[in-house]
Order: sequence, then C-alpha cells, then structure tokens
Amino acid sequence: MQKCFSCGTELEDDDIYEVKGKIFCDDCALGQHKLVQTCDPSAVHSAKLDRQRSGHTGTQGLTPRQKEFYEYIVANNGVTVPQFVEKFGLTPEEVSAELSVLRHSELGKGQKRADGVYFVTWES
Repeated sequence: MQKCFSCGTELEDDDIYEVKGKIFCDDCALGQHKLVQTCDPSAVHSAKLDRQRSGHTGTQGLTPRQKEFYEYIVANNGVTVPQFVEKFGLTPEEVSAELSVLRHSELGKGQKRADGVYFVTWES
C-alpha cells in the first residue's frame, strides 16, 4: 500500500494519482493543480473593492491563519517562506496561497534583502 506524499493517507491502487512523479490522494492531487498568482493586478483591485464594500480595515475579514501570518510578519520585521513553513508546518505552496491574500489586500509585500526575499507589511 502506498501513502499520499502530501498528507500521508494510505491509498488503495485505484485511489492513486501521480503528479510530477509523486503519489497523491484525490484531494492533494487536486491541490497540486491550483495556480496561485501572487502578482495579479485584477485580484488586487477586486480585493480592495471587496474590503471597501465590507468596511474591512487592517486584518478584518482575514482568516485566523492569515491573521497569524500577519502578526508573525509584524513581530519579526519580515519573514521568509522557509520560516513560515517551519513555524506553521505548511508546504511552500500553502504558504504562498495565504501570502497571496495578504498581497491582494495590500497588507503585505515581498522585499528583497541581502540574505533573501522577505514578506513584510505593506507599509515597510
């Protein structure tokens, strides 16, 4: 019996999906095909309008995890994707999806530093 590369679920032969040479369950295989666009002007425009209409400011309207991400960024004056992965136990793709929401909401952005790329608050 094989296990899903992502979640570790044991899989029957007819439940195996191979993506990029790795074995996944149905749900995790589907997640491998999601494309998160981090730099998407139309998504930024849409998110800004949605937040305005909802009356959201700051971290209002974010999920608990997105709020945790934002607070972690503030507390550390910038965070790298590997640091998010280690802290939250997520894949880089999952981290990127959460950070995209912060980018689109103009709460965070990437910042190049001498030792790598950091995700910082929008005001930085």
